[in-house]
Amino acid sequence: MAYLIVLEDGIEMSRVELFEPVTVGRMKEACDLVSRDATVSRRHCRIEPTPDGWLLTDLNSRNGTWIGHDKVTEHVLQEGDQVVLGGTTLLFSEGSMPRQRPQNPVEALELARAASNELGETRDPHGLWPRPLPHRWDEPPISGSGLSDTGMPNR
Repeated sequence: MAYLIVLEDGIEMSRVELFEPVTVGRMKEACDLVSRDATVSRRHCRIEPTPDGWLLTDLNSRNGTWIGHDKVTEHVLQEGDQVVLGGTTLLFSEGSMPRQRPQNPVEALELARAASNELGETRDPHGLWPRPLPHRWDEPPISGSGLSDTGMPNR
């Protein structure tokens, strides 16, 4: 299995798991992975599985398809390859796509609780364990720390 991390101007926009051939470009009707980047051609490139790995093919795009700083027409993708299409970068990764935490914190908590139940983990009834231990502000400082008994720096 493999996946792409879609970066626009260095910001992760999405992750796309690769199961079958994928056409990348701006045209919604002709592409599986659509970019809003004006420097990406309507049908920019195609990524498809082959016996040798995932093959990237440029589809005669106007600005070209780049792996790092090298312009390519065809390239078998390797772990960590950065496919540059205008201002968009596709970061290629082999292996299973890690699950992303949902934006909604309530949904994230529900997923975490469901995952812990599947693993048979025991949690406290409020779903908050394990909690970090509180820092004891009233303990004397460690000797040699440069702090007085009040926690203020020694002068």
